[in-house]
Amino acid sequence: MPCILLLLSLSLVLGTVKAEDEYVEGEVLVIFKPNISADRANTALGKHALRIAEHYDRISSYDHRVNGLVREKGRSTAQLIASLKTDPDVETVEPNYIRKVSATPPNDPNFSKLWGLQNTGQVVNGTTGTSGTDTNFLAAWQLAKSSTDEVVVGVVDTGVDITHPDLAANIWLNPAELAGNGVDDDGDGYIDDINGYDFANNTAMIKDSGDHGTHVAGTIAAVGKNSIGVIGVAYRAKILPLKVSSDGNSITTSATLAAYNYAITLKQRGVNIVALNASFGGGSYSSTEAAAITTLGNEGIIFCAAAGNGDTNGNGVNNDTKPLYPASYTNPNIISVAALTQNNTLASFSNYGATSVDIATPGTNIYSTMPVSMANTITSVSVGTTAYATQQLTYSGATPLAGITHPIYSCGIGNTGQFPSGVWGNIALIQRGTSTFAQKVTNAMNAGAVAAIIYDNVTESLGTGWTLGSSGNWIPAFQVTLATGNAILASLPATGTVINANDSTQAYQYLDGTSMATPHVSGAVAFAALNFPTDTMAQRISRILDHKTAVATLAGKMTTGGRLNLLGIVDTDGDTLPDWWETDYFGNMTQSASGDPDHDGFTNLQEFLSGNSPSSASSHLAFSSFGRGVDPYENSIMLTFPTIEDTSYQIQWSNNLSTWSTLGATILGTGAPAQVIDDNALVTSPKRFYRLGLISP
Repeated sequence: MPCILLLLSLSLVLGTVKAEDEYVEGEVLVIFKPNISADRANTALGKHALRIAEHYDRISSYDHRVNGLVREKGRSTAQLIASLKTDPDVETVEPNYIRKVSATPPNDPNFSKLWGLQNTGQVVNGTTGTSGTDTNFLAAWQLAKSSTDEVVVGVVDTGVDITHPDLAANIWLNPAELAGNGVDDDGDGYIDDINGYDFANNTAMIKDSGDHGTHVAGTIAAVGKNSIGVIGVAYRAKILPLKVSSDGNSITTSATLAAYNYAITLKQRGVNIVALNASFGGGSYSSTEAAAITTLGNEGIIFCAAAGNGDTNGNGVNNDTKPLYPASYTNPNIISVAALTQNNTLASFSNYGATSVDIATPGTNIYSTMPVSMANTITSVSVGTTAYATQQLTYSGATPLAGITHPIYSCGIGNTGQFPSGVWGNIALIQRGTSTFAQKVTNAMNAGAVAAIIYDNVTESLGTGWTLGSSGNWIPAFQVTLATGNAILASLPATGTVINANDSTQAYQYLDGTSMATPHVSGAVAFAALNFPTDTMAQRISRILDHKTAVATLAGKMTTGGRLNLLGIVDTDGDTLPDWWETDYFGNMTQSASGDPDHDGFTNLQEFLSGNSPSSASSHLAFSSFGRGVDPYENSIMLTFPTIEDTSYQIQWSNNLSTWSTLGATILGTGAPAQVIDDNALVTSPKRFYRLGLISP
């Protein structure tokens, strides 16, 4: 077994150090010339009234040079370098540079379209943006607290497609209600409200009556880092669908009042609803609605309301002189939201108001989820490797996107008695004949078939008018030509695949409006609640409004004169340390990123990034264990170290401490207490050294 030296370096220097890099003021790293002993090094430093604060003895031993950290807070780094660089015993003196973990974009494939989360000046929907005009999403989530608390945002809107693969996992689930039993199990006055309720039609069916609510929901909390579609501002939050429109457009106040009342009921029952999103408005004041919003505030629920999309000509209106409700109510729990463009200007259609509108957020070319039923339909029939032209019969049933793959059985012209027993659970092949398509498919269903392929009885191209007559619980049914039917018939026995499904990978769209801006703020409220669960409602509002990014062109247009800044929510004092972390460890926010209160050689920022305690010298980035690996000849090494979620680590190895190589790929932390890496390369050297670090930009 080779000898192992653990060289713990928080920051891996992976390239040439730039002069503009950040460094710890009052500290320098010193390397003395070869064969300068430790005693002579200390003597040399003493001449400058300095001493080694931290000696890297193992590195010094193998490098044959004394390496160490020199710290003198009474002098600047520049002064220390000037004092030591001319010393004849010193080979190198340089700042103690600060590295920062890269904020890596999530793996959601359409993240680049979400300019409101990261704007690099990219072209989105034909418009080139201005770099930096975004909500600081990546930097904010880099400082986010790991939390399993459920935080819920109610979407008061047209409904939500809860089956959307980018939303389903983040739809709120009512643990006190049993699905489909027709009973109000939790006694809240609503039957089968498993995921929310439709207050326009008095039913638990919350399917989107248009596309608006599903789009809003995606911006708030589309599932993140799932390699699908997009990511929500608060991708760890839950969505509570509160449907208040039956036609996808109009909303009655009575329906919204019922939705507010329901949210209050759930909140009082213990559901952690932190915000309601209200991306709608009208010109009439309602005392009843204003009072209801007051009650929401009394329960700690922030009400995020769209400022409105201007007049009939699409020109923004001043809400101070022409109010739009509910955004223009004066309740202290309301945040009124205007829309911002990719180029940091107020959208031309967006309402504004120096006293009645609070903040602006991205509201043009906003890419988010839409109901899967609106996506293009994929219809196909294939047998083996051969794909055939096909069309669905009108009112045909749907398949999963991957389709249905089963053996195909010939069933004549689909009369009763022509279905073999083997068709049960499989696909029926039927020729067009004397009975209707509906009768053929009904007979196939009665025989247990899970899909039906009907081929023509004359030589014609695929036509129109093949229908099952009316909607119903039909199995998937497909039309093919006579030639195709005969080809399939000749190939039997064979297995086929049929697909009749909306392409959920395309169930996304661009929309504009203050309706699209508002869910960014609702997501921000959820983000604040995830990081600061004990904050009052007023404190959450303050985190959002008092720590915005100022925008000159918005001055005088809204109370804050700025755009949403997620980073300001989590780091209100701008010291690069999250407020919650400082408070958890120190009880205050007076720490500095470069501070080292436990004197273990790791700064506060380094301790945070590596998930360690800044108040315990024994807690720092390190391998937790090592031992024999899984190589059958025991010629491998098992390295174990703790990780935190979404932080990237790297291991390097060396045989001589001069030349270092990377061991394997970058390791993305999962939060597991023990990440195990096996170095199973044959080791021919009598010694092998390892060092562990965070990836630096």
